[in-house]
Amino acid sequence: MTTAAEPGKLVGGKYELVEEAGRGGMATVWRGVVTGAGGFTRAVAVKQMHPHLADTPHYVDMFYEEARIGAALNDPNIPQVYDCVADDGDYYLVMEWVEGIDLGSYVRYCSDRGTQTRWELVTATGIGMLRGLAAAHERRDGSGELAPIVHRDVSPHNILLSVQGQVKLIDFGLSLARDRGRNMTEPGVVKGKMAYLSPGVVAGARPSLATDQFAAGTVLWESLVGRRLFQGATDFEVYKRMRDAQIMPLRPLRPDIPRDLVAVVMRALSAKVQDRYPSAREMARQLGMVLKQHKARRDLHVMLGREVAEARANLHIGRKTHDPGDETPVQDVDSALMTPVAGTKRGLLHWLPFVRKK
Repeated sequence: MTTAAEPGKLVGGKYELVEEAGRGGMATVWRGVVTGAGGFTRAVAVKQMHPHLADTPHYVDMFYEEARIGAALNDPNIPQVYDCVADDGDYYLVMEWVEGIDLGSYVRYCSDRGTQTRWELVTATGIGMLRGLAAAHERRDGSGELAPIVHRDVSPHNILLSVQGQVKLIDFGLSLARDRGRNMTEPGVVKGKMAYLSPGVVAGARPSLATDQFAAGTVLWESLVGRRLFQGATDFEVYKRMRDAQIMPLRPLRPDIPRDLVAVVMRALSAKVQDRYPSAREMARQLGMVLKQHKARRDLHVMLGREVAEARANLHIGRKTHDPGDETPVQDVDSALMTPVAGTKRGLLHWLPFVRKK
C-alpha cells in the first residue's frame, strides 16, 4: 500500500527525505540525504512516482525504464542515477542532487525583473543541453551496437542550471529507447509537452533524434526572447501554428544577438528534418563556434553559476529546483482518425482534448 511521503521518511532503509524540491506530472522530487560509516553523508535527489499512478503497471514500467536508461547514460550533462527502489508499494529513483534552478524559472526571473537573458549564457546553456542530448542519441548497448535514446521531453523546465554553472538535462521519463523490449506508448498517444513537439510529430510522424533537436531550438528561441515560441488566441490556433511550423524570426525580437547565433537556432527550427543539423553534437559544435568567433568570456560557467545563485536568493526558493506548476501532459490522439498527410506515408488527424475539436 502506498504511503504519503513526508520529511524524515526513510526510503529503502537508507535514503532520508528532507524536503520537497519539485513536482511534475508523474513524480515528486525530494532533496534527500544518505549517510554511512565514519560520518559519511551525501545529498541525493529522490524521485517518487505519484502514489495514484503506482497501481498502474504501465506507469510502473515507464518508471523502471527511466531508471534503466538513466543508469546507462554516463555524461556530465546528465544527472547520474544511483539506485531504483520499490518500497511498500511506492517507487523511487535515487539520483545526483543538483543545487540550482531550472532554465524555465530562470528565464521567467529575468523577464519579471525587466531584463533579457544574456545571449552568451543562453548559448553556453544550449551547448550543455545538446551535449546531454548527444550522449543519449549516441548511446551504445553492451555489445557496442548503436542504441539511441530519444528524450521526447526537451523543455526549459527539464534543463537544470547549477550554482557551479553546470547544465544538466533531466527527466528521461518519456524517453524512447530502440532497444526496449516493448513499446510503452499506447497507439494514438503523443507524449511530451505540447509546446515543444516538432511539426512532424504534430502531423503524425514518429518521434526521432531530429524532433529532439527541434525542441532544443525551441528552448533556445524562448530563452532568448523570454516568451513561448508558439502563441495564439486559442489552444487550437497554437496547434495549427505548430503543425505549419510558423516560426517568428528571431532577429527582430533580439537585434543584439549575433547573426550566426540566429542562424544556428533557426536551422534547428527548420520544418523539414533534412534541413536541420545532422546531429545534436554538430549543433553544439556550431554554438561553440559562435562563442569563439565573438570572443565570449572563457569563464561563462562561473558567470552562469553566479546568475543562478542570485536568482535563487531573490526568488527565496530555498532548496527547490523546479517550478511545481509545470507538469508534463500526455496529449491524446484518436488513432481511429488516422488519415494520409501530403508528403508522408501516414499521418494523424489529432483530436485535441482541450478544445474537443479535430
